[in-house]
Amino acid sequence: MLKQGNSIALKFNEVVHNFGKISIDSGAQKCQFIFTNVSSSPVAISNILSSCGCTTPSWSKAPIKPGDKGVIKVTFLNDQGPYPFDKTLTVYTTSSDKPIILRITGIVYEKGRPLGELFPAKFGPLGMKVHAQDAGQIEQGLYKTQSENIVNLGKSPVSVKFAHPSKGLTISVSPAVLGPGDAGKITYQINTKAAIHWGTTRYTADIICNGKVLRPKFLAECVIVTPYSSLTSEQVENGPEMFAESGTFNFGTAKVFKEIKAIFKAQNKSAKPLRIYKVETNGASIKVDCPAYIPAGKKFTITAIATPLKKKNDEVFIITLITNSPERPLINLFLTGDVK
Repeated sequence: MLKQGNSIALKFNEVVHNFGKISIDSGAQKCQFIFTNVSSSPVAISNILSSCGCTTPSWSKAPIKPGDKGVIKVTFLNDQGPYPFDKTLTVYTTSSDKPIILRITGIVYEKGRPLGELFPAKFGPLGMKVHAQDAGQIEQGLYKTQSENIVNLGKSPVSVKFAHPSKGLTISVSPAVLGPGDAGKITYQINTKAAIHWGTTRYTADIICNGKVLRPKFLAECVIVTPYSSLTSEQVENGPEMFAESGTFNFGTAKVFKEIKAIFKAQNKSAKPLRIYKVETNGASIKVDCPAYIPAGKKFTITAIATPLKKKNDEVFIITLITNSPERPLINLFLTGDVK
C-alpha cells in the first residue's frame, strides 16, 4: 500500500516491474500497473511524468470510485541500445500532493552476446562495465553522487553489500539480493569534506557477496580541484594564476634510462598568492621540484627530471599541477621528443 498524506489512497499490484533480459531487436515492451482505490473518495490520476522519453505511460483521466480498479499502461521503446535500464514514473493524483513512484527495470542485450560480454569487469560472480568508476572533477569541500549498474553473472541468487569504505565514500546497492542474470544499481557518494585530498584521488570499498569478500575492491576515482563554482566572476578573474614562458619542453632525442632535465620558467602575475597543492605525472620515472607557495608577482622555476624506461617515438611526459587558481585549477606541462 502507498500512503498519500496520512491516508492510504491507492494500492498497486506492484510498484517495480522487472522485464528481465530482453533482446535489443525484440521491439517495444509493454506492462501494466494495476491499482485499487482503497480510500473513501474518488481519486483521479492528474499526471504521470516519465524519467525518459523512451518510456511512455497512458491512463484513464476519469476518477476511480472507491473500491474500483484502474490501470496504468507503460510502453518501453527499447530503442537505446544494449544496457541495463531503470526508469521511473512519477504519478500525481488528486488525493495528495505527494507523488507515487513506479519503476520499470531490465537488461537489454544484443542478440547472441552473453551478459558477461556486456559487463566484462568481473568481481567474483558479479559483473560491471569497468573496474574503476570515473567520478570526474569534484571541488574541494563539495560532494558528488553517481550510480553504476552491477549484474549477477552466476547461476544462483547472491546477496551484495559493501564494507570498509574509504573516508568520504558512502556506497549502497539496490536491490541487496540479485537473482541469476538480474541487475542492481550501485549508488555512491564522494564527500571531499571528510578528508583533504587534491588531484587524482581513489576511493575503495570491499564488496561482500554472500558473506565473502571479493577481489578486486570497488574503486572510484576523481580529480579534486580548488573550489570555484561559488565564486563571482570578479573573484575568478582576480584569483591567483600561473603564467609559464613555455608549457612544452622539447628534449629532441634521448636514450633509454638516461636522465632528461627540463626547466620551466613561470610567474605568479596576480595580486594573490599562488599555491601548488600537488604535482602529478604520467610516469613513475619523472621527478619534479616545484615550490608549494608562490607570493604575488613572484617568478619561480619548476625543474623536472625524466628517465625514459622504453623506446618510443613522439614520447610525451606530462606534469600536472593542482593549484588554487579558479580559472586554471589544473595546469599541464609537457616534455616531448623521441626516445631511442
